[in-house]
Amino acid sequence: MASHRLVQYVGKKYGLEISEGLYDRLNIYHFVEGHALNDKPLLAEVAVDEITKLVSAAEKRSDTSFPTLMTVSEILDFLDGDEGTSEIHDALQ
Repeated sequence: MASHRLVQYVGKKYGLEISEGLYDRLNIYHFVEGHALNDKPLLAEVAVDEITKLVSAAEKRSDTSFPTLMTVSEILDFLDGDEGTSEIHDALQ
């Protein structure tokens, strides 16, 4: 659930291209590399690294400006909350 909420939040903050890139990275992180998606500190580190790469690449390709990059601490605060939980539950029904 945490990773789904995070991808959705990133989509709202940075747009579809960045959220889809993060989704792809998290699939590799979980299914290929074998990491647990409920390890919030590691999930936050991977997310920050990937978001930074994706935003940097997107900014180089266009004149688009993105919001300030999220920090590990900000992502952990988000993951420790419940923002987006009801939206994910509604989508599953």
